[in-house]
Amino acid sequence: MILRVTAAPNPHYRRGERVMRRLLLLLPLISGVSHAASVPSHFSEKMEAALTCRSEWSPSYWRSYFAEFLGQPLRRWGDAEWYKAEGAELAGNQVKEAFVNLPESPALMVGVLIEAPVADVRKKIEEKLGMAFVELAGPYPRYLSKSGSVLVGVADPQKPQTKWYCARWNLGNRP
Repeated sequence: MILRVTAAPNPHYRRGERVMRRLLLLLPLISGVSHAASVPSHFSEKMEAALTCRSEWSPSYWRSYFAEFLGQPLRRWGDAEWYKAEGAELAGNQVKEAFVNLPESPALMVGVLIEAPVADVRKKIEEKLGMAFVELAGPYPRYLSKSGSVLVGVADPQKPQTKWYCARWNLGNRP
């Protein structure tokens, strides 16, 4: 008769092994979320310069910048790519999303979506950045600064939102 003697498995070893397996499985998810959700410290400065129309960066620059720091676009809508930008604050306003025009568009447009009424957003921008906006005629609230910065109220009574953007169009051979 052959007798096999085996040690009983160490329950602490098995538990540790399970924990490590779970961590390894979750690691790609955790690292992907933290990368896409982290807004860099220079984001506010660069975006405020762009939104006040004080920067000359191209749409390809912004697409590359957003892809690097905000992750992949959430969607393509309205001739723009939209990126999650929660956690960013611009001129005292909490940003939800950032957008840049599509490559085939003749405009340079970069902007953000803020979940607040346009009157509140306008007031904070004017106070923090010293800008002045004038109201434009139209069916919805829209404001324009001397530099070309635009504020547009998004018509949704349940969730007031504001788009703040700078747009420059390709005007052919104009200087």
